[in-house]
Amino acid sequence: MKKALKKNLSGAKKGIDEDKILMALCAVEGSLKGLRESLLLDIPNAVSLLKKRKGNIITTGIGKSGFIAQKIAATFTSLGERALYLHPAEALHGDSGVVAQRDVIIAVSYSGQSTELVKLLAYLKKQFTVSVISITGNPASSLSVMSDAVVRAAITKEGSPHDIAPMASTTLALIAGDTLASALVNPKKFTHKEFAKFHPGGSLGLSLRLVSSVMHQGEHLPSVDKEEKFSSALMEINAKKFGITAVVGNNQVLVGVITDGDIRRTLLKCESPLKLSVKDCMTSNPKSIAQSATLKEAIEMMEKNKITTLLVTGSKGRLEGIVHIHDILGTL
Repeated sequence: MKKALKKNLSGAKKGIDEDKILMALCAVEGSLKGLRESLLLDIPNAVSLLKKRKGNIITTGIGKSGFIAQKIAATFTSLGERALYLHPAEALHGDSGVVAQRDVIIAVSYSGQSTELVKLLAYLKKQFTVSVISITGNPASSLSVMSDAVVRAAITKEGSPHDIAPMASTTLALIAGDTLASALVNPKKFTHKEFAKFHPGGSLGLSLRLVSSVMHQGEHLPSVDKEEKFSSALMEINAKKFGITAVVGNNQVLVGVITDGDIRRTLLKCESPLKLSVKDCMTSNPKSIAQSATLKEAIEMMEKNKITTLLVTGSKGRLEGIVHIHDILGTL
Protein backbone atom coordinates (compact mmCIF):
# COMPACT_ATOMS: atom_id res chain seq x y z
CA MET A 1 0.00 0.00 0.00
CA LYS A 2 2.83 2.38 0.89
CA LYS A 3 4.47 2.08 -2.56
CA ALA A 4 1.16 2.77 -4.31
CA LEU A 5 0.51 5.79 -2.11
CA LYS A 6 3.93 7.29 -2.78
CA LYS A 7 3.37 6.84 -6.51
CA ASN A 8 0.04 8.69 -6.31
CA LEU A 9 1.59 11.47 -4.26
CA SER A 10 4.49 12.04 -6.67
CA GLY A 11 4.24 15.52 -8.07
CA ALA A 12 1.71 16.57 -5.43
CA LYS A 13 2.15 19.58 -3.21
CA LYS A 14 5.00 19.43 -0.74
CA GLY A 15 4.08 18.96 2.88
CA ILE A 16 1.75 16.00 2.40
CA ASP A 17 2.71 13.34 4.93
CA GLU A 18 2.02 9.93 3.42
CA ASP A 19 2.72 8.26 6.76
CA LYS A 20 -0.31 9.98 8.29
CA ILE A 21 -2.50 8.90 5.39
CA LEU A 22 -1.23 5.35 5.71
CA MET A 23 -1.85 5.42 9.45
CA ALA A 24 -5.54 6.14 8.91
CA LEU A 25 -5.96 3.63 6.09
CA CYS A 26 -4.12 0.83 7.87
CA ALA A 27 -6.13 1.36 11.05
CA VAL A 28 -9.42 0.85 9.21
CA GLU A 29 -8.03 -2.01 7.12
CA GLY A 30 -6.65 -3.82 10.15
CA SER A 31 -9.86 -3.42 12.14
CA LEU A 32 -12.02 -4.67 9.27
CA LYS A 33 -10.30 -8.05 9.38
CA GLY A 34 -11.85 -8.89 12.72
CA LEU A 35 -15.21 -7.23 12.02
CA ARG A 36 -16.46 -9.87 9.60
CA GLU A 37 -16.17 -12.67 12.15
CA SER A 38 -17.82 -10.72 14.96
CA LEU A 39 -20.70 -9.56 12.74
CA LEU A 40 -21.42 -13.10 11.57
CA LEU A 41 -21.71 -14.14 15.22
CA ASP A 42 -23.57 -11.11 16.59
CA ILE A 43 -25.91 -9.92 13.81
CA PRO A 44 -28.39 -12.88 13.86
CA ASN A 45 -29.45 -12.25 17.47
CA ALA A 46 -29.78 -8.52 16.86
CA VAL A 47 -31.82 -9.01 13.69
CA SER A 48 -34.10 -11.43 15.53
CA LEU A 49 -34.92 -8.69 18.06
CA LEU A 50 -35.63 -6.22 15.25
CA LYS A 51 -37.95 -8.63 13.46
CA LYS A 52 -39.93 -9.33 16.63
CA ARG A 53 -40.43 -5.68 17.55
CA LYS A 54 -43.90 -4.16 17.64
CA GLY A 55 -42.73 -0.55 17.72
CA ASN A 56 -40.12 1.64 16.06
CA ILE A 57 -36.35 1.44 15.74
CA ILE A 58 -34.68 4.19 17.76
CA THR A 59 -30.97 4.83 17.36
CA THR A 60 -28.97 6.80 19.87
CA GLY A 61 -25.41 7.85 20.54
CA ILE A 62 -23.49 10.95 21.53
CA GLY A 63 -20.59 12.82 19.95
CA LYS A 64 -19.21 11.23 16.79
CA SER A 65 -21.16 8.07 17.60
CA GLY A 66 -24.31 10.19 17.52
CA PHE A 67 -23.68 11.11 13.91
CA ILE A 68 -23.23 7.43 13.09
CA ALA A 69 -26.49 6.64 14.89
CA GLN A 70 -28.26 9.28 12.78
CA LYS A 71 -26.93 7.69 9.58
CA ILE A 72 -28.03 4.23 10.71
CA ALA A 73 -31.56 5.53 11.39
CA ALA A 74 -31.60 7.13 7.93
CA THR A 75 -30.57 3.82 6.35
CA PHE A 76 -33.41 1.95 8.08
CA THR A 77 -35.90 4.63 7.02
CA SER A 78 -34.81 4.54 3.38
CA LEU A 79 -35.39 0.78 3.42
CA GLY A 80 -38.96 1.16 4.62
CA GLU A 81 -38.44 0.60 8.36
CA ARG A 82 -39.80 3.08 10.92
CA ALA A 83 -36.69 4.53 12.53
CA LEU A 84 -35.57 7.75 14.20
CA TYR A 85 -32.59 9.16 16.08
CA LEU A 86 -32.82 10.18 19.74
CA HIS A 87 -30.14 12.41 21.30
CA PRO A 88 -29.24 11.01 24.75
CA ALA A 89 -28.95 14.38 26.49
CA GLU A 90 -32.12 15.82 24.96
CA ALA A 91 -33.96 12.58 25.74
CA LEU A 92 -33.38 13.15 29.45
CA HIS A 93 -35.07 16.54 29.12
CA GLY A 94 -38.30 15.58 27.39
CA ASP A 95 -37.45 13.96 24.06
CA SER A 96 -37.85 10.46 25.50
CA GLY A 97 -41.53 10.98 24.79
CA VAL A 98 -40.93 9.51 21.34
CA VAL A 99 -40.18 6.11 22.89
CA ALA A 100 -43.03 3.61 23.14
CA GLN A 101 -43.59 0.05 24.31
CA ARG A 102 -41.87 -2.70 22.29
CA ASP A 103 -39.47 -0.32 20.54
CA VAL A 104 -35.94 -1.50 19.81
CA ILE A 105 -33.10 0.83 20.81
CA ILE A 106 -29.83 0.67 18.88
CA ALA A 107 -27.15 2.37 20.99
CA VAL A 108 -23.78 3.28 19.50
CA SER A 109 -20.79 3.80 21.80
CA TYR A 110 -17.31 2.43 21.29
CA SER A 111 -16.38 2.54 24.97
CA GLY A 112 -19.87 1.52 26.08
CA GLN A 113 -19.40 3.81 29.07
CA SER A 114 -20.84 7.12 27.80
CA THR A 115 -22.52 8.59 30.87
CA GLU A 116 -25.48 10.13 29.04
CA LEU A 117 -26.12 6.96 27.06
CA VAL A 118 -25.91 4.58 30.02
CA LYS A 119 -28.16 6.85 32.09
CA LEU A 120 -30.73 7.10 29.27
CA LEU A 121 -30.90 3.36 28.65
CA ALA A 122 -31.22 2.60 32.35
CA TYR A 123 -34.20 4.97 32.48
CA LEU A 124 -35.85 3.64 29.29
CA LYS A 125 -35.54 0.01 30.41
CA LYS A 126 -37.15 0.93 33.71
CA GLN A 127 -40.04 2.86 32.16
CA PHE A 128 -40.73 0.86 29.00
CA THR A 129 -40.64 -2.67 27.67
CA VAL A 130 -37.89 -2.13 25.11
CA SER A 131 -35.04 -4.18 23.70
CA VAL A 132 -31.53 -2.75 23.43
CA ILE A 133 -28.95 -3.56 20.78
CA SER A 134 -25.52 -2.07 21.42
CA ILE A 135 -22.84 -1.47 18.82
CA THR A 136 -19.64 -1.22 20.82
CA GLY A 137 -16.01 -2.16 20.97
CA ASN A 138 -16.28 -3.20 24.60
CA PRO A 139 -18.50 -6.27 25.23
CA ALA A 140 -17.87 -5.99 28.98
CA SER A 141 -19.03 -2.37 29.27
CA SER A 142 -22.00 -1.01 31.21
CA LEU A 143 -23.85 -0.56 27.93
CA SER A 144 -23.21 -4.16 26.90
CA VAL A 145 -24.39 -5.50 30.26
CA MET A 146 -27.80 -3.83 29.92
CA SER A 147 -28.16 -4.82 26.23
CA ASP A 148 -30.27 -7.67 24.90
CA ALA A 149 -27.88 -8.09 21.97
CA VAL A 150 -24.32 -6.87 21.54
CA VAL A 151 -22.76 -6.23 18.13
CA ARG A 152 -19.02 -6.07 18.60
CA ALA A 153 -17.04 -3.61 16.49
CA ALA A 154 -13.58 -3.57 18.05
CA ILE A 155 -10.59 -1.82 16.53
CA THR A 156 -6.83 -2.18 16.78
CA LYS A 157 -6.04 1.53 16.25
CA GLU A 158 -8.14 4.61 15.48
CA GLY A 159 -5.82 5.89 12.78
CA SER A 160 -5.73 9.46 14.10
CA PRO A 161 -2.63 11.10 15.62
CA HIS A 162 -2.13 9.69 19.13
CA ASP A 163 -5.31 7.61 18.60
CA ILE A 164 -7.38 10.46 20.03
CA ALA A 165 -10.11 11.20 17.43
CA PRO A 166 -12.68 8.49 16.63
CA MET A 167 -12.01 7.29 13.09
CA ALA A 168 -11.74 3.52 12.65
CA SER A 169 -14.24 2.97 15.48
CA THR A 170 -16.94 5.11 13.88
CA THR A 171 -16.29 3.50 10.50
CA LEU A 172 -16.81 0.03 11.94
CA ALA A 173 -19.92 1.13 13.85
CA LEU A 174 -21.40 2.46 10.61
CA ILE A 175 -20.68 -0.79 8.81
CA ALA A 176 -22.27 -2.75 11.67
CA GLY A 177 -25.40 -0.59 11.55
CA ASP A 178 -25.77 -0.84 7.79
CA THR A 179 -25.27 -4.59 8.00
CA LEU A 180 -28.12 -4.76 10.52
CA ALA A 181 -30.38 -2.82 8.15
CA SER A 182 -29.43 -4.96 5.17
CA ALA A 183 -29.99 -8.20 7.07
CA LEU A 184 -33.41 -7.05 8.29
CA VAL A 185 -34.87 -6.25 4.86
CA ASN A 186 -36.52 -9.03 2.89
CA PRO A 187 -35.53 -8.44 -0.78
CA LYS A 188 -38.55 -10.44 -2.00
CA LYS A 189 -40.94 -8.08 -0.22
CA PHE A 190 -38.96 -4.84 -0.44
CA THR A 191 -38.50 -4.60 -4.20
CA HIS A 192 -37.23 -1.77 -6.39
CA LYS A 193 -40.84 -0.61 -6.63
CA GLU A 194 -41.09 -0.32 -2.84
CA PHE A 195 -37.69 1.39 -2.64
CA ALA A 196 -38.81 3.95 -5.22
CA LYS A 197 -41.69 5.03 -2.97
CA PHE A 198 -39.17 6.47 -0.52
CA HIS A 199 -36.87 8.02 -3.15
CA PRO A 200 -39.06 10.00 -5.58
CA GLY A 201 -36.64 12.85 -6.13
CA GLY A 202 -33.30 13.40 -7.81
CA SER A 203 -31.40 11.07 -10.10
CA LEU A 204 -32.16 8.12 -7.84
CA GLY A 205 -35.88 8.74 -8.21
CA LEU A 206 -35.54 8.92 -11.99
CA SER A 207 -33.64 5.63 -12.00
CA LEU A 208 -36.28 3.85 -9.91
CA ARG A 209 -39.67 5.24 -10.94
CA LEU A 210 -41.34 3.81 -14.03
CA VAL A 211 -42.92 5.61 -16.95
CA SER A 212 -46.23 3.93 -16.09
CA SER A 213 -46.34 5.93 -12.82
CA VAL A 214 -46.62 9.33 -14.55
CA MET A 215 -48.06 8.63 -18.03
CA HIS A 216 -51.48 9.89 -19.16
CA GLN A 217 -53.96 7.27 -20.28
CA GLY A 218 -57.64 6.63 -20.90
CA GLU A 219 -59.64 9.69 -21.89
CA HIS A 220 -56.55 11.90 -21.56
CA LEU A 221 -54.62 9.94 -24.20
CA PRO A 222 -54.77 11.46 -27.72
CA SER A 223 -55.44 8.63 -30.18
CA VAL A 224 -57.10 8.10 -33.57
CA ASP A 225 -57.53 5.09 -35.81
CA LYS A 226 -55.44 5.06 -38.98
CA GLU A 227 -58.62 4.81 -41.12
CA GLU A 228 -60.18 7.96 -39.67
CA LYS A 229 -60.20 11.30 -41.49
CA PHE A 230 -57.43 13.83 -41.08
CA SER A 231 -59.98 16.19 -39.53
CA SER A 232 -60.45 13.73 -36.65
CA ALA A 233 -56.75 13.93 -35.89
CA LEU A 234 -56.93 17.73 -35.82
CA MET A 235 -59.81 17.65 -33.33
CA GLU A 236 -58.02 15.11 -31.14
CA ILE A 237 -54.83 17.18 -31.04
CA ASN A 238 -56.83 20.30 -30.24
CA ALA A 239 -58.83 18.56 -27.49
CA LYS A 240 -55.99 16.75 -25.69
CA LYS A 241 -53.44 19.58 -25.95
CA PHE A 242 -50.27 17.52 -26.26
CA GLY A 243 -49.48 18.84 -29.74
CA ILE A 244 -49.60 15.30 -31.14
CA THR A 245 -51.91 12.34 -31.46
CA ALA A 246 -51.08 8.67 -31.61
CA VAL A 247 -52.31 6.62 -34.56
CA VAL A 248 -53.38 3.04 -33.89
CA GLY A 249 -54.33 0.03 -35.99
CA ASN A 250 -55.88 -3.29 -35.08
CA ASN A 251 -55.90 -4.17 -31.35
CA GLN A 252 -54.79 -0.63 -30.49
CA VAL A 253 -51.28 -1.32 -31.79
CA LEU A 254 -49.29 1.90 -32.27
CA VAL A 255 -48.57 2.43 -35.97
CA GLY A 256 -47.88 6.14 -36.27
CA VAL A 257 -48.14 9.67 -34.95
CA ILE A 258 -49.38 13.00 -36.23
CA THR A 259 -47.51 16.04 -34.95
CA ASP A 260 -47.73 19.77 -35.58
CA GLY A 261 -45.02 19.28 -38.18
CA ASP A 262 -47.09 16.63 -40.00
CA ILE A 263 -50.04 19.01 -40.04
CA ARG A 264 -48.01 21.85 -41.58
CA ARG A 265 -46.51 19.60 -44.24
CA THR A 266 -49.92 18.19 -45.14
CA LEU A 267 -51.48 21.67 -45.47
CA LEU A 268 -48.65 22.81 -47.74
CA LYS A 269 -48.76 19.89 -50.18
CA CYS A 270 -52.49 19.13 -50.32
CA GLU A 271 -55.37 21.34 -51.51
CA SER A 272 -58.07 19.36 -49.65
CA PRO A 273 -56.35 17.92 -46.57
CA LEU A 274 -59.56 17.36 -44.61
CA LYS A 275 -60.58 14.66 -47.07
CA LEU A 276 -57.41 12.65 -46.46
CA SER A 277 -57.29 9.71 -44.09
CA VAL A 278 -55.03 9.68 -41.06
CA LYS A 279 -52.73 7.01 -42.53
CA ASP A 280 -51.95 9.31 -45.47
CA CYS A 281 -50.62 12.06 -43.21
CA MET A 282 -49.02 10.28 -40.27
CA THR A 283 -45.37 9.59 -39.54
CA SER A 284 -44.87 5.84 -39.26
CA ASN A 285 -42.76 4.11 -36.59
CA PRO A 286 -42.92 6.96 -34.04
CA LYS A 287 -40.59 7.26 -31.08
CA SER A 288 -42.09 5.34 -28.18
CA ILE A 289 -41.07 3.86 -24.86
CA ALA A 290 -42.20 0.85 -22.87
CA GLN A 291 -44.34 1.52 -19.81
CA SER A 292 -41.87 -0.60 -17.82
CA ALA A 293 -38.98 1.77 -18.67
CA THR A 294 -37.63 4.17 -16.04
CA LEU A 295 -38.11 7.93 -16.07
CA LYS A 296 -34.37 8.28 -16.54
CA GLU A 297 -34.57 6.25 -19.74
CA ALA A 298 -37.48 8.41 -20.94
CA ILE A 299 -35.49 11.62 -20.32
CA GLU A 300 -32.49 10.20 -22.17
CA MET A 301 -34.64 9.24 -25.17
CA MET A 302 -36.23 12.69 -25.27
CA GLU A 303 -32.83 14.41 -25.14
CA LYS A 304 -31.37 12.14 -27.82
CA ASN A 305 -34.26 12.75 -30.23
CA LYS A 306 -34.84 16.40 -29.23
CA ILE A 307 -38.51 15.80 -28.40
CA THR A 308 -40.65 16.59 -25.36
CA THR A 309 -43.32 13.88 -25.64
CA LEU A 310 -43.18 10.11 -25.89
CA LEU A 311 -45.91 7.60 -26.65
CA VAL A 312 -45.95 4.68 -24.24
CA THR A 313 -46.49 1.10 -25.33
CA GLY A 314 -47.16 -2.18 -23.57
CA SER A 315 -47.00 -5.77 -24.74
CA LYS A 316 -47.09 -6.41 -28.51
CA GLY A 317 -46.79 -2.69 -29.24
CA ARG A 318 -50.20 -1.79 -27.83
CA LEU A 319 -50.66 1.91 -27.08
CA GLU A 320 -50.94 2.45 -23.32
CA GLY A 321 -50.26 6.11 -22.67
CA ILE A 322 -48.34 9.30 -23.33
CA VAL A 323 -45.72 11.06 -21.20
CA HIS A 324 -44.55 14.69 -21.46
CA ILE A 325 -41.26 15.98 -20.11
CA HIS A 326 -43.19 18.19 -17.68
CA ASP A 327 -44.73 15.07 -16.15
CA ILE A 328 -41.23 13.81 -15.35
CA LEU A 329 -39.80 17.12 -14.15
CA GLY A 330 -42.80 17.51 -11.88
CA THR A 331 -41.66 14.45 -9.90
CA LEU A 332 -38.27 15.97 -8.98
